[in-house]
Amino acid sequence: MKSLKAICLAATLIALPAHAQDQESPQQWLDQAAPALLAEHDVPSVGVALIENGKVVLATQYGEQEWGVEADEETLYNVASLTKPITAEVVMRLAARGEIDLDRPLAQALVDPDIAEDPRAQKITARMVMRHKTGLPNWRYETEGTLKFIADPGEKVGYSGEAYEWMMKAVEIWTGRNFEDLARELVFDPAGMQLTSYTETSGFLGHVAMPYKKGESVRNVVREKPSASDDLRTTPAEYARFMLSALDRPQIAGKLADQRSTVRDATSYRPACREGERAAFCPSRQGWGLGWFLYDYGDRVVLEHTGGDIGEKAIALYDPGTRRGVVVMTNGANGHKVMMPIAGRLMGDPRLAELLMAPYG
Repeated sequence: MKSLKAICLAATLIALPAHAQDQESPQQWLDQAAPALLAEHDVPSVGVALIENGKVVLATQYGEQEWGVEADEETLYNVASLTKPITAEVVMRLAARGEIDLDRPLAQALVDPDIAEDPRAQKITARMVMRHKTGLPNWRYETEGTLKFIADPGEKVGYSGEAYEWMMKAVEIWTGRNFEDLARELVFDPAGMQLTSYTETSGFLGHVAMPYKKGESVRNVVREKPSASDDLRTTPAEYARFMLSALDRPQIAGKLADQRSTVRDATSYRPACREGERAAFCPSRQGWGLGWFLYDYGDRVVLEHTGGDIGEKAIALYDPGTRRGVVVMTNGANGHKVMMPIAGRLMGDPRLAELLMAPYG
């Protein structure tokens, strides 16, 4: 049972006026706000990493990774769809080295039997996948268990995990290598991500944050084979180091880097920012770059990605202009109610803070 004190404290902390907030360091604010938010929303734990001036300046955890075990700096969270930016970075680094072509049709490597006879399958490329313009559903259960096109390739934005899985398999065929090995060589080791993995390692023992949803037995997914779009395990600090490796000290340059941080096809997942009367906190443009969702305010561009499964929620944001970023990971079904106010507060922009709290739909 949540205490009235905890609920009131959380509300008060999030609503503090700017002058009161400015008197607190991020660590001081978190030490009060994070436990209160966990109690209010029935979330077991939260891990937070803060980047300032291109450096990880704070990495901290609150709550329990599982019953009776406190979360610590080696707690591994399932980041769900936050897997995708790492997968995209591996693919882009291969392209930057000339080992693959982002505009080569994936069908030249393999095609799912469900769409093998559909001529549209011959048009899908890795670039389309990372911009979410393949015309495929997120998962095939949305099309009655059979993979089908729900739009023509390139026609409109449509988020797709299925497309990411196809891209990963094609890359493995073209390179003749396991994707986990490619990620280790190209991203994990250079960024100092020793604990991070798509698949189970010996380091998982005693460090896995167990997913939680009240009243349900939530499956703890630990994969034996890589998924391009889901279930990667990592820590907030290691994911922050990944963002710095990719976005602050990039190993790709030129047009490819520009395309990652440029909105090509505007879209919004929040009704408050769609056509018509838009809220004041909305960016002038928002939509997908290569592998990341972008909020373009004119005076700043923020790259974002979120992840969410039944008992896990996570978010990562980075502003290349100010070199400020935040990673928040939780192991609770209500984790978004914890991570959004934390991420908004630590990014230091009231517009973005309001945007993150706006409902999806």
